[in-house]
Amino acid sequence: MAGTTYSYTDPGLSTSTTLANDLAPLWLQDELLMVAEKLTVFQDMGETPNMPEGEGKTYSAQRYERLPLPGWPLTEGVTPDSTQLVVNKVTAVLEQWGMVTTLSDVALMTTKHPALQAAKDRLGNASAELQDREIQRVLMGQGVVTYPNAKTSRSALAAADFPGTDFVSGIVATLRQLGAPTFAGSMYGGVFDPYTEQDLAKDTTFVLSHQYAETTALFNAEVGRWRGVRWKRSNMLPIMSLLPTGAGGVAVAANTTLGTGDTGFTAGATVKCTSALIDPITGLDTKQIVTATVTNAAAFNVAFTIAAAAPEGRYSLYISTEGGAVPLYQGVVQKPVGSALTVNVAKVAGPTSTSLTFATGAPAGADPPAAINVHTGYIFGKQAFAVPAIGARVQATLTPATATDSDPLQQRRKAGFKFMTKTCILNQDFFRRFECASQFS
Repeated sequence: MAGTTYSYTDPGLSTSTTLANDLAPLWLQDELLMVAEKLTVFQDMGETPNMPEGEGKTYSAQRYERLPLPGWPLTEGVTPDSTQLVVNKVTAVLEQWGMVTTLSDVALMTTKHPALQAAKDRLGNASAELQDREIQRVLMGQGVVTYPNAKTSRSALAAADFPGTDFVSGIVATLRQLGAPTFAGSMYGGVFDPYTEQDLAKDTTFVLSHQYAETTALFNAEVGRWRGVRWKRSNMLPIMSLLPTGAGGVAVAANTTLGTGDTGFTAGATVKCTSALIDPITGLDTKQIVTATVTNAAAFNVAFTIAAAAPEGRYSLYISTEGGAVPLYQGVVQKPVGSALTVNVAKVAGPTSTSLTFATGAPAGADPPAAINVHTGYIFGKQAFAVPAIGARVQATLTPATATDSDPLQQRRKAGFKFMTKTCILNQDFFRRFECASQFS
């Protein structure tokens, strides 16, 4: 039987466009998408003392130093001179950190996924990452740094300066010679990023964690054992590279037009200055300009100009004391999207000035080399550092789903966390930081 020809231009055809008022606006997957996983490992490597409440916020730890051995034998019948005890101490002033997320009742009632639970999950991640970052900030500013192939500075690193057997063995030998105590099993603890992990894993003597997991308890995120070190992987470690000075980056110069009421740096004095782009995930410096020397015959402010073509984001500013060699942290500024930004730092800013006042914060990192990424790692002995806390290591908070004076109609729920800690280096001879290139980056 002959078929009927169908008209594809039927003016009465009902389509998804004509039925739009009855279409679901979108389809939402039941499962939430995963977020990038950050491995937070540093607190496992340190001591974690708890300070009692009501006794201030300054942590102090003491050490009686070794007694020097006598250089000659006793004389018969003669009492030797006494050997004096020497006690040293380290201190840290604890800081309180926290975050809050607020959700409206309408948001909670109308979203497909449990937004309050998602907020609590994300705050948990943020708390661990924040504590990890603050530990690293202290570790990066202290201790001895070593480099492969007998290099003596970060800026001297080249593409072939990746870590190997002899390099790691040298660090371990140094720590053992210094008497750095080990963790269980007479092993030190090491931390590296995924790129350095692959450099070291190429060595045939590297033992993967799954090969000894049945007989040896593992650290959090432990991936292998090598040269007397049990290694942990962290993708929270900063990877440093060079940021251009000037166009496409940050320019630093003297500005003799002082802000209202500013006291400038002394005429003829020199200050060392640098700036670094902050990684938006870790909050650590990741791209840094070469340190510049700024001076002027007249009193001056230091002007940082972030070019319009520079990477978007937040920038750390650093200036040394007058005549000093190491730039010190001054603060963070946010670059406007697509626009340049100039920030002035005065020795003392006037009360109505827009300049920043010079501060003596943490030291800047060393200048990175021009052509490679610099990777950071650590090898720790026991009691290298401590992370004292007052109260709970992390205190999670959640406002109740009831009416209150500040929220009489139950329109908001707030979730958050807080903690009060500060990292304190206990002994700089008990750990080493190493910086290197990678074959994979």
